[in-house]
Amino acid sequence: MRWGARWGGLAAAALVAVAAGCGGSGGDKAGGTSKEHPLVLTLESEDDVVLSGAPEFAEAVARLSQGSLRIDLVPAGRSTEVDFERGVLEDVRDGKAQLGIVGARVWDTLGVGSFEVLLAPFLVDSYELERRVLESTLAEEMLVGVEQAGVVGIALLPGPLRRPFGITRALLGSDAYRGATIGLRPAALAGETLRALGSRPKAYVPGDLAGLDGAELDPTTIAFNDYDRQALTTNVVLWPKPFTIVMNRTAFEALTGEQQEVLRRAGREAIAPELEQIERDEARAVGELCTQLSFVTATARDRAALRAAVQPVYAALEGNARVGRQLAEIEATKRETAPTLLAVLDCPRATAGAATGVSALEGTWETTWIRAALIAEGIAPRDATALSGHHTVEFANGRLRFQGDPGSGKSAVGTYTVRGDVIRFVFDTGIALQLGRPYELRWSIYREVLTFSAAAGSEPLLAFLTAPYTRVR
Repeated sequence: MRWGARWGGLAAAALVAVAAGCGGSGGDKAGGTSKEHPLVLTLESEDDVVLSGAPEFAEAVARLSQGSLRIDLVPAGRSTEVDFERGVLEDVRDGKAQLGIVGARVWDTLGVGSFEVLLAPFLVDSYELERRVLESTLAEEMLVGVEQAGVVGIALLPGPLRRPFGITRALLGSDAYRGATIGLRPAALAGETLRALGSRPKAYVPGDLAGLDGAELDPTTIAFNDYDRQALTTNVVLWPKPFTIVMNRTAFEALTGEQQEVLRRAGREAIAPELEQIERDEARAVGELCTQLSFVTATARDRAALRAAVQPVYAALEGNARVGRQLAEIEATKRETAPTLLAVLDCPRATAGAATGVSALEGTWETTWIRAALIAEGIAPRDATALSGHHTVEFANGRLRFQGDPGSGKSAVGTYTVRGDVIRFVFDTGIALQLGRPYELRWSIYREVLTFSAAAGSEPLLAFLTAPYTRVR
């Protein structure tokens, strides 16, 4: 996976646990908590927590409760299951976790149709529109629906906009969908939409697109999973991928009224920062993907044909008076959001000779190299001893400066150039290096974490592969 996926998720969960004082899932009983003895609630997730609003929600809970209520993010361990979101909900309902976060898409497979208005095809097609819907009273109406599944709705958080991702063909007009097998996560309305377009929807395990002609995906997920060399449609948004946070009913009722309100308020206050993060992530992903896959644009006729093909889906939705009213509300809000009516992807225009992504890389980063990790990467024990410790690296205007702890004598100076997701180093000074020869690595940045991986055809700088870097400034 590009973007340090595994490390990012585990680190986010670990940091929240540390912030919670390692209090465990029980903590003090509700009503008897304090900053020194917080009540710690577990929030289970299988979709990597750094790609959801869970960290923002946890931060808001800690802030609003002044540290007396904390959230511990825990993995569900269901990443190889097609229906992993159902498993998370079962764990919450059965009390194995107090809280869980799942995509809103899963609810209609469980008979809960209250989120279908948010997931209707080609309706919510900009982040501004998604924000307005989630901050409206419609969000509260949608969350109430989860009660029929035996859990309590806490928050409805934003997610990335999903687009047509072509694998064997570019997914432009409705003709491209006919007879195609399109991958999606379990979601009844999305399946109905794809069938209306003449395609065969197929649920798949995340990370494996084998046998598919296309999928509904977003740029961040594409970069996260290393999907490349396919075609992403820039000006068609199928639907957003919002998240829901729900809670075990018994655990919720054990909280005080004030604690219950903290959780719900935290959900509302997490919307804006999570949307900002989603847009930053998407911009970085697009900058990376521009060098690796085709960005295609649907014509006005293509888009009109898509909308015409899904009219039976809308007819079915509008047959429900409540859903019909909600659709009309969103359509009215959509007209008010112009000119942000449609989020269209566009590759950033670099100046002549400029290296894509350099501005994101520039600055100072720090890491700690662990001797055992260095040895595991193939570095000799004696060299691993010399290299281990805390380090910083500064990138500025094509020059890099690598520095170990003061007095360690570990330093190097050189130049760097960037093309797409490959960075080339040439060192002028430094130990255990061939001065003047180029070294190449792949690089990526995700939420202020810089990771390196080996580049094909180049001998890597093995030490750089052992640990991620975090931004200092």
